[in-house]
Amino acid sequence: MDNKILKALREDLIGELGAINQYQEHIDEIDNDEVKKILAHIRDDEKEHAAELIKIIRKLDVTQEERFQKEEL
Repeated sequence: MDNKILKALREDLIGELGAINQYQEHIDEIDNDEVKKILAHIRDDEKEHAAELIKIIRKLDVTQEERFQKEEL
């Protein structure tokens, strides 16, 4: 396990989660349906990125994977 790589991946995951929250806040504040639709699409892309990062973290970090399995995730 390369801790430097895992640290970078976790920092990337933090960024993706922050982006998801930010897009959602904007969606909640905007009244324009066209803009909401575009932002929702972008937010959902960020969710996919987060899932991809979690997948590779699980693959590279045995302990993390054990915790996911323990929680049935």
